[in-house]
Amino acid sequence: MDVSLVLTHDCNLGCGYCYTGAKFRRRMPREVARKALELAFSRDRLGIAPREIELSYFGGEPLLELELLLDTARAAKERAEAAGVELRQTVTTNGTLLDAEKVRALHALDLYVALSIDGVRDAHELNRPRMGGGSSFEAVERGLDALLAAGRSFETITVVTPSSARRLGDSVAWLFGKGVPRVSLNPCYEAAWSDEALADWEHGMRGAADAMAACMRAGRTVSVSTFDNKILAALKGGLGAEDRCKLGDGFAAVSPDGWLYGCERLVGEDDHPELRVGHVDTGLDARAVACARPDVAEDRHAINAECAECTERFRCAASCACANRAETGDMQIAGGVQCWHEQTSARIADTMAEALFGEQNPTFLRWFYGRMGVDADALAEKLRSGELELPLRRVEHAPARQVARAGAPEGKRALPVVS
Repeated sequence: MDVSLVLTHDCNLGCGYCYTGAKFRRRMPREVARKALELAFSRDRLGIAPREIELSYFGGEPLLELELLLDTARAAKERAEAAGVELRQTVTTNGTLLDAEKVRALHALDLYVALSIDGVRDAHELNRPRMGGGSSFEAVERGLDALLAAGRSFETITVVTPSSARRLGDSVAWLFGKGVPRVSLNPCYEAAWSDEALADWEHGMRGAADAMAACMRAGRTVSVSTFDNKILAALKGGLGAEDRCKLGDGFAAVSPDGWLYGCERLVGEDDHPELRVGHVDTGLDARAVACARPDVAEDRHAINAECAECTERFRCAASCACANRAETGDMQIAGGVQCWHEQTSARIADTMAEALFGEQNPTFLRWFYGRMGVDADALAEKLRSGELELPLRRVEHAPARQVARAGAPEGKRALPVVS
């Protein structure tokens, strides 16, 4: 089972969009961390031991509990090696506490680092101040530089809000210019998005796609999660089971007090018993997991009636229960902003992909087709000879429509889907 450990509710930043709630000093006891590992390495309902496990460390700010983090990661690594289990460990940090020594300690345990930074200074400072006020940018950039100097793979996480959306292209270009290999974009769907803000967001996404394409044309492999996911899903013919939201099915987030949730985004202040799906002392409650999304479809997609015939459903990310809940208040109902984003980002991704494919860009071919087991050099030769035509799946986007907003928070509204 994959497990996310929320090591503390405390944080040294006061990000305006943070979904973890109020910050307070409550750390995970070592006994809870030990039981979380027991849960991760436990056999499934058929008595089969896991062959692969993913552990993630979260907060608050997990580096405030660095000793606990390192000790737990070390114990997991030793146990995985003894059992012959493939282990992947990730820590998500705001970067303010990172330095060369801490980066070495994390890398010694093969911890993959995801660093939260919202891009260029003015975009970052809109929503990520220090707790109590003041800029966090210099501290985060120092942490970013420490990761870059180490030379190991990592990624940054940028939250996109109405206030920062227009600077998205500049931010992605700046991050790539710093040397960041992978940028993950996390939309703040629950924000109040006006039509003007959506136009800014589209402008920002186009700039981000331009920055990614420019790097690939220069022979450098980079990634923007939003575009990567759309392009790979198009090439595969849809999302795989591994791409869809699990929400307690083979995954659990552990709060500092040991309560289990279907996702770390649901832990919050650990004060909503109705969202809990078990405890480390008793394990996952299968009935509670099933009740979280009682009407979930086989593909785990949102159950909006208008989604049934949408041509983008095959690669739509509206299986994310937490994204749905953030915007509409219902884990099974997708909101209008998310629907707009899914279609708009798909169109931008397709435009970039087809341009790079048409150029027979070797970096693009290796990055996308290589991961599918295709010999990119042989593919390029077939394209040059005319033996093979463009294999990208061209998608006709759904016509404009209104999206149901059942249970939408006050002030929210349905937005038209861009065709």
